[in-house]
Amino acid sequence: MMTGYLAAKGIRAAESWVGRALQTIHRPYHEMRCGGARNLNPIPYHAAYTGHKLHLDQNEKLGMFGVTHVLAIDGYSSKIMAYACMPVKNNLTIYEKVYRPAVINNGMWDQIREDHGKEFFLTLYIQEILADHRLNTETPPYRQTQSTKQLKNGLSQDHVTRTM
Repeated sequence: MMTGYLAAKGIRAAESWVGRALQTIHRPYHEMRCGGARNLNPIPYHAAYTGHKLHLDQNEKLGMFGVTHVLAIDGYSSKIMAYACMPVKNNLTIYEKVYRPAVINNGMWDQIREDHGKEFFLTLYIQEILADHRLNTETPPYRQTQSTKQLKNGLSQDHVTRTM
């Protein structure tokens, strides 16, 4: 952001130089950025066992080329349980190609975590209908969180892309 600002003012500066300058000027902010404090969930994340939490996430970096990836990731092991590539996000396709195979192959998850998007409504509806078949019925069947706070330990969208 700072390099873009300097370039707009006609000053050419390398990103590494700007980073070192900002580190010197405001050390606490730099340390907070290095730790990823802004992207971590303020409540410590805990998945006690495989099948405790299933994270649903999409990657639309190639959306302009007609490619959207949707993943179902186990919160305990970080294993990709199911995935699908599709041209446009579709509730039915996500349910049939991601959620349903993950449940059929691995059993019901106690909780599904996803962002506030509309693309998972059918999946959340089915999870709510099947809520009595979960191991832990004390927790809500799903939780919608901000996309920057969804994956455990601050896993970024880049990590999801690299694992594919």
